[in-house]
Amino acid sequence: MRQLSPALLALTTVALTMATATPAEAATRPKGVPKAAITAQVKKIVDGDTIHVVSKGRTLKVRLLEIDAPERGQCWYSAATAKTKALLPAGKPVYLLRDRDPKDPYGRYLFYAWSHNGTFVNRYLVRYGYAQAILVKPNDKYITLMRAEEAKAKRQRLRIWSGRCATGGATKPKTTARTGTDPRFRTCAEANRNGYGPYYRGRDPEYAWYQDRDGDGVVCEPR
Repeated sequence: MRQLSPALLALTTVALTMATATPAEAATRPKGVPKAAITAQVKKIVDGDTIHVVSKGRTLKVRLLEIDAPERGQCWYSAATAKTKALLPAGKPVYLLRDRDPKDPYGRYLFYAWSHNGTFVNRYLVRYGYAQAILVKPNDKYITLMRAEEAKAKRQRLRIWSGRCATGGATKPKTTARTGTDPRFRTCAEANRNGYGPYYRGRDPEYAWYQDRDGDGVVCEPR
């Protein structure tokens, strides 16, 4: 019988231990999180599409699948990083779902991620212009959805599609990256013109800054 190499054995062990959720975990997970997703704990946000999590006592470097957020020094880098921090607070649970390839060439684990309150983080970042959709075969489970969400963000000219740069511009308010929030504007219309919004009640702290005129739990929806 052929024996596995130590490196392959270690990778297989991690994959097996992360393959399924326990009944207790399944019972407490938010609505909308896939049953096959495993539970880990957020340790650190590296940037908009890279995080560190703790699973079974091990720290894993995770690259979020099917998205590409701005790199350091690029426009919207700080906003994308801050939003991922806000969606995935350190110490909170994160639900991770793998696709076909478990790792990228840099040794990072490849996952789709849902936040502690059930937000599909990969989708959210693409939908609201913090990241673009990318396909790295063979991982293509949600690529059709991601491309559709990217098209919406482009039509609404959100953030990376706005033609503006979050790192400059005399008329822009200062960002508040330490708290993971967007810049604060006088009105939603001004926020939209600068590529920001929408914000959801109970999820985005920016929601409290603006008036929810129709009471639907969303403010600053791009028109």
